[in-house]
Amino acid sequence: MPRVLIVYFSRTGYTRRIAEEIAAACGADIEPIQDVRARSGIWGYLRSGREAWRKRLIDIQPPTKRPSDYDLVVLGTPVWAGNICSPVRAYVAAHQENFMQVAFFCTQGGSGADKVLHDMAELCGRRPVASVALNDEEIKKGRYAEKLKQFLALVARPAAAG
Repeated sequence: MPRVLIVYFSRTGYTRRIAEEIAAACGADIEPIQDVRARSGIWGYLRSGREAWRKRLIDIQPPTKRPSDYDLVVLGTPVWAGNICSPVRAYVAAHQENFMQVAFFCTQGGSGADKVLHDMAELCGRRPVASVALNDEEIKKGRYAEKLKQFLALVARPAAAG
């Protein structure tokens, strides 16, 4: 049976919620990226945006799961200052050579998702089997089921071939 790993970072909970739904739907393992610094409050928010804008690689906790053990790694990031969040950027930079196949999702309060999904493919060095962007309002109001269903259908195809 193909193995799927969901790897994500979430500061406010939107990305975590989607990661958990994808993991449940795929029967996947899940790996939240653990930052070494707190990101709560206004200072955490401002630092997060600055790091993303500058495309900084930050320190994160070592993962508990090895992406090389999985047929597909689904990466989830919030959009910060129109960029990939710094914890996901650091994870991908450290592990991208171990990804067999990838899929991406992002959550956003404003805009920038198309650029972020493109940048994730560039950073991983491969095209995703699927990608989806969800707006925080869609998530709050539960209006994203069809988008997620389409994403999951594409994710299931390559995973089944693994």
